[in-house]
Amino acid sequence: MAVEFPEPSPGIPPEISHEDMALQAEANVAIQHWLTDHPEVTDKITETVRAHVHLEELAERAREAEQARQEAERRDAAYLTRHDPAGHRMLGFTTGYVLVFLLVVLDAVPLNWAAEAFGLDSGGTSLVTLILVAASIGAMLGFEWTSRYPRRRALLVAVVATAYLALLGLRTQFLTTVAAESLPVALLQSAMLTAISAGLVLCGSAVLGRTRSLTSSRSRASARHARQKAAEARAAHSEAADNLKRHIGGLRQMLLPWALGSVAPAGIDRGRWVAALEEAVRHLFPAS
Repeated sequence: MAVEFPEPSPGIPPEISHEDMALQAEANVAIQHWLTDHPEVTDKITETVRAHVHLEELAERAREAEQARQEAERRDAAYLTRHDPAGHRMLGFTTGYVLVFLLVVLDAVPLNWAAEAFGLDSGGTSLVTLILVAASIGAMLGFEWTSRYPRRRALLVAVVATAYLALLGLRTQFLTTVAAESLPVALLQSAMLTAISAGLVLCGSAVLGRTRSLTSSRSRASARHARQKAAEARAAHSEAADNLKRHIGGLRQMLLPWALGSVAPAGIDRGRWVAALEEAVRHLFPAS
């Protein structure tokens, strides 16, 4: 079995003498003869070559995965720098909007009670409730969108406060006239319902202020997925490298009895000769 050894590099380090180079060349020739004279080594060589090729493939995949990770993290960092430099938005898009949805559902209860103050039938009350819920959602989004504009936020706060005061008055009047409650009791109940609804709106606005946009969430997920793929590629490459080392170790074990029984070149002690033979085996797979 003919085996090609890699050519020596043109730039030879000064610590390697010509005598060592000549010894290594002779060891390479001896290894070629050994492989030719021992056919039982062929299967081991084939397995080792296959492991070497697999290692090179995984090394390329690991490089590509690492490049993809760096690019994904770069995009994610650039997006955060533009849209969330302070790093306040910690909730993912899905998580944030699910929480907002739950808050809106909770807010529908006091808003439905407030809608009863209009004195409509069940269909009309449901319609008013939907309108109030939509207004509540609009207030949540409005507080989020005006967070960087103080004047606009102040105007929105004034409008929302006026709307809640109107609901407070309507609810109080409904309780005093229809339910025959005393004014203090009706005012207390209406104030509690209004405060609960306002608190839920403020909570929803706060959640939106901590929620990443859909693009940002996808960018973060892409970076996380790229890191996972890069870690898996590195682990696979490391496992393949260990597998190749085991195959080369098996070749060395097969080589050792023959090396110890072979005749060393004149003037070369057996230890140097065996080391040169092992180096020749290692050079069969330079990437190892």
